Amino acid sequence: MNTGDYTLQLALASANGAELQVRLNDQSPNDRHHFTTRLIGKDNAIARHGIHGLYRLFSVVVPSFRLREGNNTIYLTQSRSANGPFSGIMYDYIRLEGSPPK
Repeated sequence: MNTGDYTLQLALASANGAELQVRLNDQSPNDRHHFTTRLIGKDNAIARHGIHGLYRLFSVVVPSFRLREGNNTIYLTQSRSANGPFSGIMYDYIRLEGSPPK
């Protein structure tokens, strides 16, 4: 296993009244999240009401000690309660990057 840091790339095509939280290997709300976007988005692209989608890229550093040998699970949670059917997040891509093994 790589002993350096990893980077979780979260590219969002649009967001409206959302907060994305990232947890590693434990989805319990009692477990403090590793990363949060805080409240983001007033885009209308989710509802397809227009072409205003604000692209966002978050590069989240994940230290190797937060991962374990074998399978790992990354939990992405939209933690805000829905304010109607058009609240949420539209992902472009999600990628976990690591440095080459030595």
